[in-house]
Amino acid sequence: MTGAPGILQLVEAAYRQHFEVIPARASVSFLGLEPIEILRYPDGRGDHYVSLGMSRHPMADPAALVIAAESAPRAELLLSAAGRPEPLWRNLAVLAAAPAVEGAVYQVGNRVDLAEPLCPGSRCTGGVLTTAGLEPIAVPGVAAVHVLRVLPATRTELAWARVHGSEQLQQRWLTAGTDLTDLMRDPVELT
Repeated sequence: MTGAPGILQLVEAAYRQHFEVIPARASVSFLGLEPIEILRYPDGRGDHYVSLGMSRHPMADPAALVIAAESAPRAELLLSAAGRPEPLWRNLAVLAAAPAVEGAVYQVGNRVDLAEPLCPGSRCTGGVLTTAGLEPIAVPGVAAVHVLRVLPATRTELAWARVHGSEQLQQRWLTAGTDLTDLMRDPVELT
């Protein structure tokens, strides 16, 4: 796709301006798909992992006959974690590849689930997508790139949210004072 390198350069420049540190990088390749990079930005309390490469292509329903590049949504993912859980970067790359591989269209309120721990020892298998606090990244000729935060959730929490909604789960986390950067935490009380 023409312009894709420009998109990624603009996204990385926005990350650099927001985090103000040089990241560590990892790259994950998928068969038939360009590599997804995961950048890790430390901040003293933990690390912020962001995808770079998901926004190369617009997200669209795989059944759509025509995709309007100038209006179809584009996104990248951000996940914040205490400590340095490895190999978290690999599983974040898997989530970032889902729009290109499976035709997923990510937006605020969606739930994503890997059906396996985000990292060894974690009860969190996915998360709830919300705004990340970064402004949409303007890209000439195509839709702005939105950075979506993955709020890590356990399998139990994700199942509960399927019935009660993502907003209700976020409210439970808020009420309980849940540390969503702790990937080893227990599920929040849901009864």
